[in-house]
Order: sequence, then C-alpha cells, then structure tokens
Amino acid sequence: MTDSPSFVTMPRHVRGLDFGHAVVLVNYLNGQVSTLPATAGAALRQAAEFGNAKHLPKRLLKTLLASGSLLEADQPRPSRNVCAVEAPKASWGGDEFRAGLTPPVPVPRTWTLAAAAAIAVVHTVKAAGPEHQAMGRVLNLIHSASTTGRRRPATLSEAQRAVHAVRSAGWYSPGRTNCLEESAASVLLLRLTGKAAVWRHGIAPDPIRLHAWIETVDGTPVAESTSVRLYTATLSIPGAHHVR
Repeated sequence: MTDSPSFVTMPRHVRGLDFGHAVVLVNYLNGQVSTLPATAGAALRQAAEFGNAKHLPKRLLKTLLASGSLLEADQPRPSRNVCAVEAPKASWGGDEFRAGLTPPVPVPRTWTLAAAAAIAVVHTVKAAGPEHQAMGRVLNLIHSASTTGRRRPATLSEAQRAVHAVRSAGWYSPGRTNCLEESAASVLLLRLTGKAAVWRHGIAPDPIRLHAWIETVDGTPVAESTSVRLYTATLSIPGAHHVR
C-alpha cells in the first residue's frame, strides 16, 4: 500500500448508514463497528461513491484503510455501500428483547434440545478460526442454511416457536447467546425443519445501536418488540452476498 493512494473502494462486506449527524459502518467480516461524525462521514461517502481518495483528509484515509473500511484500488471503483436514511424522532431508548435477562417463553422439551444443538453449532463455527473473522463465519453459516436444500416459508407461529426455543436453550447456555447467536441459531433450527425465514442485521440511532433478528418472508419481525422498526437493515440473508 502506498502512503497516499489515489483510488479507493469499499469492500462488499462493509456496509453503513448515514443518519445525517453520523455515519455508522459495520465490517461484516470481523464485526468491527465504526462511527464517523457528519463531516468525516460525508467525506467517506463521497470517496466511496466516486472511488477517489482525494475527498478524504490524509489522517482519516489512513484510519479507514487500516481498519479495512476502505481498500486501495488501481483505478476508481465506485461503491454505494453507505446509504442515507432519515433518523427517526428521539425515542429516548428502546425495548428490544434482552437476551439472558428476560425469562424465555416455555416450549416443548424436544424443541429446546434441538435449539441447544443449533446454538452449539453457532458457537463451534465462531470458534473454528481466527477471532477477527468470527462474524464472517457465522454469516456464511446463515447464508448456507438459507440457500441450500428445499424449504418452505415459515409461518409466524412456526418462526416464533423456533425463536422461543433458542431463547429457552440460550437461557441455560454457558456461552454468549445474544442477538447474533440467537438469530443465527433460529435460522438453523428452522432449516432443520425444512422452513425458511429472513435474517436481518441493522442499525438504529438514539443512541446508535445494532441488532440482529429474523423475519418471516413477508417482512414480519419474529418475537421482537415494536422498537425493532427503528432499525434500518444493512444486511439481509437471503438477499446478501457471501461474506469473504
């Protein structure tokens, strides 16, 4: 890499939202989250959309290259991975499901045992390689489960049963089972029963926060509070590239 490249591009596994007051980037390979103030975020969007490094101050360019949010290119390679969205009015907080804090809804024991196996697979995949690529491995697992084999769309009740089973098993799991692990395991559990759902990951402002959840194929969030509507999805599976 040169000291000051002329051309840059944003890798496909980096996605972001511009809320006006801040730009939030998520690296879906290593899980790193970066928040840039308005001026720096506007410069980043311009650089990415034109593939030209001249729009960025040198110090910011160096930081973005070091974090992997931008890559040096041999010619302008425009990318539109950062989307402008209108930030919702202040809600003074959210009420997303708090994994590990809210007692789960009871489900049949057989479903809890199957969910425990799904959680174990997720944790195994997370641990099966370099830590800085753990999120990418989990997303590839979700992608594989969502795009292979024959499946039919899960009904809302079927999807809810899967999520509640995962939460019930996660309640007793010794490992970290938060929204990423929970949503991934829910996709796997549905796949085991030949059913499909949509996995989503998104960002919300006020304050800036991230969340992963699943929806039915018609777009209904599963076992989530109404505050999930404050999140704008930055990555959806199916419908996403294969993270590499």
